[in-house]
Amino acid sequence: MKASESLRLAWFFARLGVKERVAPRLHVRPLVAELFLTENCNLRCISCNCWRENTQQELTTDEWKSVLRQLAALRIYKANFTGGEPLIRPDAIELLGYAHGQGVEHLHLNTNGIRLTPSVTSDVLDAGVRSFNISVDGPTGLVHDRIRGRLGAFDTTMTHLRHLIEFREQYDLKVRMNFTVMQANVEYLPKIAKLAQELQVRLYLNLATDSTFLFRADEVGEQKKVENAQLEQALAELEDVLREDSRWLPRYSDLRYMRGHFSDLLQKDLPCAESQLKLMIHSRGEIGGCWGHDPKANIRVTPIADLIDSEPYRDEHEKLFRKDCVGCGSNYSLNLRWRPSSYAQDLLWKAGRRSLAKG
Repeated sequence: MKASESLRLAWFFARLGVKERVAPRLHVRPLVAELFLTENCNLRCISCNCWRENTQQELTTDEWKSVLRQLAALRIYKANFTGGEPLIRPDAIELLGYAHGQGVEHLHLNTNGIRLTPSVTSDVLDAGVRSFNISVDGPTGLVHDRIRGRLGAFDTTMTHLRHLIEFREQYDLKVRMNFTVMQANVEYLPKIAKLAQELQVRLYLNLATDSTFLFRADEVGEQKKVENAQLEQALAELEDVLREDSRWLPRYSDLRYMRGHFSDLLQKDLPCAESQLKLMIHSRGEIGGCWGHDPKANIRVTPIADLIDSEPYRDEHEKLFRKDCVGCGSNYSLNLRWRPSSYAQDLLWKAGRRSLAKG
């Protein structure tokens, strides 16, 4: 990371500290754009609502290019391209390359990996993407395919993931495997940890929820009902894996938060840096809000610069920062990383003075 970028991030989080303790009305502009290229998908995951509806009237290629020009003018630090499944859009590669060409230096892609074929991988890398989240919801095809709703999905995703990993050193890639912890797979936490270590990719644990805009469905709500006994057993086994080798795996503080998520969704004592860092732009142009709160503006009407400096945006995000919200758990690890207490807890765990064991 360049020195100027490190300073910019440090300044952002320093201002969040001031916002938390001294000046709650301090306006902290977002640095990252979360771009939902499409809210449609090519899988049928039991933990998601994307595929249950067919989103129409999404932004055209030219409209997305206008968005990317505006983001570049605002010196957005990073653009996360996500969905749904972003690679089902025929213009996805074009838009990735356009963002890079406009000067958005850091590009990230969230994908289920189904369409990340060798030729598409080559195109994505040529477009400038250097950071990836690949969704894997089970350590075997039996588990993953049942959750993802498509026979053979695991084999396809793993083949494409392994191919991507081959380019990691050449392009200095950041590759992360995302596993959504839910009722249907919580018992496989230790095995997915071992798979991540085998692949030598960072494991990130998403947490099942039905409060965010892509996941609001009764069926999804059932998956957030993780039984306490199953969770405790999985954590006990996972701690054994961590004690043996913690590389590539979540930190103790992350896992501690995860346990709390299923009994206290809000965890209000942890301010939400995520809501301040990211600007959400949906596939039909809705802009603002956050994962659990729907936006009220649209880029088809309101320029991005006007929105993020407006009083309604500032008012809403002041509330979101202090978690006057529905709660979600999205990117909880980011919220923990800027808290000194998280690092203290991790050090105490390494010293054997903390444990994932209940109590």
